[in-house]
Amino acid sequence: MCLRRPFAAVCLAAASFAALACKDTASPASTLPLKNLQDLAAQLDTIHAGLSTPQLKSFSAMALPMLAAGFDIHHFDSTFLGKTVEWNSLARSVFLTTRPGTSSQALRVTLYALDNTGLPSPGKTEIGYAYLQFLNEHTGGRADSTYLRVTLFDDRQPSGAVVADWMVWRLPADVACGQCATISAGINPIAPGGRFISLTIPYKIPVGGDGAFAGTSSGAGFGFVHSATLPGPMSTAATAGWAFSWQGDSIRTNSGPLHPSAGVLAGATDVLINGVQVATVSRTATGAAARNGTVTITNPTDRRVLERLFEIPADIADNIEWPTFVIFFCGC
Repeated sequence: MCLRRPFAAVCLAAASFAALACKDTASPASTLPLKNLQDLAAQLDTIHAGLSTPQLKSFSAMALPMLAAGFDIHHFDSTFLGKTVEWNSLARSVFLTTRPGTSSQALRVTLYALDNTGLPSPGKTEIGYAYLQFLNEHTGGRADSTYLRVTLFDDRQPSGAVVADWMVWRLPADVACGQCATISAGINPIAPGGRFISLTIPYKIPVGGDGAFAGTSSGAGFGFVHSATLPGPMSTAATAGWAFSWQGDSIRTNSGPLHPSAGVLAGATDVLINGVQVATVSRTATGAAARNGTVTITNPTDRRVLERLFEIPADIADNIEWPTFVIFFCGC
């Protein structure tokens, strides 16, 4: 505190400098026309955490190697039950083995930490496992009413906690539809304060075409709808978007082509609030950026919300729909 008049000018100058310094270091004002933005950011963080666990990412990474080895719904039979799928880091492929304690009613898939290529790291650090239970024409079912259940476990947690569980079943054969099925998924909380997330995802793969997914979901306090397309004979890219209402405002995203890059889907998506585009979010393997036209959005909460709006539908497409698409139907 300044008490003596000779120092008044000095005090005034110091106060002015401090005010300018605070102004220069303060966060830029928010540009998103949404209420309670911090609350929305927290809700989106919760959903993203549940849909992007290391176990989900690892199972997605194992899908194509499993397909290449013939470990898919078309080939599953009773000889797979009680066996374990493991990763060969030299051949960069999978193989079947037998491990004590594996259920005789399921196929076990070992899950690993991934490296920057999006595949299991050379050290093969195990982070959990998946149990696959199935019914098809090789195990007493009908060819037109096939079923698969996938349960992911994190064996680093006490008692090997379940982090995700989903079922997919094919509807009876419909020539006009091609391949039709429904995914019913549940994502469990992975930390105190987490939320359950449920998803119902019907999808269609036209004869000779690409897979189209359109689902309804709920979790972290609100419901949402999402849609995606995945690579197939007609396209090498995916798309992913979603829509929901937040405290009276509608939020929707529409992506352009998305391609896998180092374990994530990379590309760009437009974000619309109440029908008006407010940002474009771009993601690469090294990070994300948000812009409104040519202006980079730098407010931390705005960026956090916008990046999550990109990531969550991409998580659903990449970590749940993609491995199901690959293993349950060879549509890629």
